[in-house]
Amino acid sequence: MIALYTCSISVHDPSTSCRLCIKSSALHDFLSTTPFAEHVRSFYCFSTRQIELPPSNIKYLCQAFPLIRVLDIESLKFVFSKDFNQLFHLRHIAFSGDFVALPLAFGKFGNLQTLILNTSASALEIKADIWNMLRLRHVHTNVPAKLPSPSTSSGKASGLQTLSQVAPESCKKGVLVKACYLKKLSIRGAMMAFLKTNKGGHVNLEELKCPEELKLLNDVLYGSKVLHLPPSFVRILRTVKKLTLSKTMFDWDEANILGRLESLEVLKLKENAFTGKSWNPDIRGFLQLQVLWIEEALDLETWEASEAHFPRLGHLILKSCENLEAVPFELADVHSLQEMRLGNTRKAAKSAKEIEIKFKLTILPPETD
Repeated sequence: MIALYTCSISVHDPSTSCRLCIKSSALHDFLSTTPFAEHVRSFYCFSTRQIELPPSNIKYLCQAFPLIRVLDIESLKFVFSKDFNQLFHLRHIAFSGDFVALPLAFGKFGNLQTLILNTSASALEIKADIWNMLRLRHVHTNVPAKLPSPSTSSGKASGLQTLSQVAPESCKKGVLVKACYLKKLSIRGAMMAFLKTNKGGHVNLEELKCPEELKLLNDVLYGSKVLHLPPSFVRILRTVKKLTLSKTMFDWDEANILGRLESLEVLKLKENAFTGKSWNPDIRGFLQLQVLWIEEALDLETWEASEAHFPRLGHLILKSCENLEAVPFELADVHSLQEMRLGNTRKAAKSAKEIEIKFKLTILPPETD
């Protein structure tokens, strides 16, 4: 079955439609008819399971849509080929495969603005010179990406606004100087060296002019060694509005450092981002925070907080905090608080219910992120 979605050019005539969506199970039969549709600008292929796209089909795909700008084939297992390089009009690419590297030839896509890569490998090496792809704005990968070093530190800065996910060792000074206009950065991998207080890679984040979103996703357990949250984050991340930490296992006492981030509006703490039995926030912090998400804080038992700590909090999400004894009752005095979402946080459910009844707040199950 082939489904056509037409744009304003012609609603009823498929021969002039600029967007084409097809089920992956029907793709081979469709391409075997050697279609030619130079009017198509966007091609989407969706499926509930991944299907392999053989090189011959890639060739037919390139012949069928020579002027294509948007190609979303994440449901297909893609293999790089010389034929694919002919689609130099592409602005948006999303695909999946078993590849371990983005080849050098990919740097020839000079019109590309968004690149989404999903691979079954544990890491991805980007060999293409993304720093000279002047229109590239967003790069998303599902595994840590190892970035190439810029050929020169001088010259025009990259226009990249999003890098997700990047290996910590790629966050070198030269790389971040080149990518100084990044607004969203997600770093995933071994965080020990990156977070060292004096000479860690985190210091290089100060090369970013105005970062707004940062994710630190730790992938390595260090046994007896403990990660520490650098106090310098207050200076380096002064413009960050949204911060996500996962598996970093900082001590709850260090969470007060984040409270001094003057622009922070959304804080997501996931999978033991902090550890310890109690959290007592510093009364000086979290003045702009609107969303607080705490997930899988498995050993957190007591949490003391009030309006003085979170004066602008609007949304509180507690997920899989099974040992948390109670939601701080004083949070009900936060006039901006609109809702609380609880899931797998049974011990604290009773206190949340009391807050709901007395102050008419909304208690809901947590949403997926």
